[in-house]
Amino acid sequence: MDITIQHIADRLGLSVSTVSRALNGSYGVHPRTIARVQEAAAELGYVPNLGAKQLVTRRSNLIGVFMPELDSESNRGFDDIFAALRKGLRLYQKEILIFSVPFGEEEYRPGSLSEWVRMRSLEGCVFMQPFGKGHPLIREAIKLQVPSVNMGSAVGPRCSLAVSDNYEGGRMAGSYLLELGHEKLGYINGPEHLSICEDRYRGFCAAFRNGTGTEHDPALKRTGDFSGASGAGVILELMESYPELTAVCCANDMMAMGAIMELARHGISVPEDLSLVGYDGTYFTAYTNPPLSTIRHRFEQIGIRAAELLLELINGGAGRTLKVMPELVRRDSVRSI
Repeated sequence: MDITIQHIADRLGLSVSTVSRALNGSYGVHPRTIARVQEAAAELGYVPNLGAKQLVTRRSNLIGVFMPELDSESNRGFDDIFAALRKGLRLYQKEILIFSVPFGEEEYRPGSLSEWVRMRSLEGCVFMQPFGKGHPLIREAIKLQVPSVNMGSAVGPRCSLAVSDNYEGGRMAGSYLLELGHEKLGYINGPEHLSICEDRYRGFCAAFRNGTGTEHDPALKRTGDFSGASGAGVILELMESYPELTAVCCANDMMAMGAIMELARHGISVPEDLSLVGYDGTYFTAYTNPPLSTIRHRFEQIGIRAAELLLELINGGAGRTLKVMPELVRRDSVRSI
């Protein structure tokens, strides 16, 4: 049964208009009444009707873009996508409101998205990586059926997925190293609970299997947290444990850059002593020493297509998945053997 404002009013002995004004934070309603109404709404499981038809009727032309607050040093790939997304939405006369949301699930206050959508009359939402299907923010968006595009891993009836094809990117990285004669390959993964890390490593392993006829040994894999410090923290131990390695693939550029820095501090040259390839392809990878070979997301295409997917949803379309093929950028951090 769908819970309505009438149910809340009956429970509290208030008028429907008072409950409505309390839920909307209207001036003139006593704070204690607002608190009572919000508490009852939460207990009853009240969810505002924020479907696409209602949002379109409002015509606020406002789109909420939700960016994660990340505690650790990280490669903020969503910064590269944002410019293209903004350009795409402006083509449809849409303006952007930016929301900064703690990424930790325990820090997210249930019902926050509902409040933001209602108070700002948002026509739709875009959720940047690494918000994925397990995060309460995304689960709430799917429950509300607010038109949404997710850059992480979620898709639903009113939520589309616009993402770089991480499996294919991992496969490209592995194939690139094998093509240049490397078969003793290490791997530095990011947080393994993230689907993008799982997909990148699966693609890498598929390339290794196709190129060598054997499975990649998981003992040759280490795990970081996407920070440069974590790449620096595992690279020497990996090399000392397996001195036969000729190349290491990193699940993002920051970890690869941290590894290069740590190797240089110990007199180990890239790529003469060890080849390294990164992942993400942000602009600064061209200016490392040596310039970093990497898998680059097609940021511009992802941003434009995300805007198109969102407009489909606002106009009544169903959620769907769109994957954009990344590209290999060959630079000086990898040599042939």
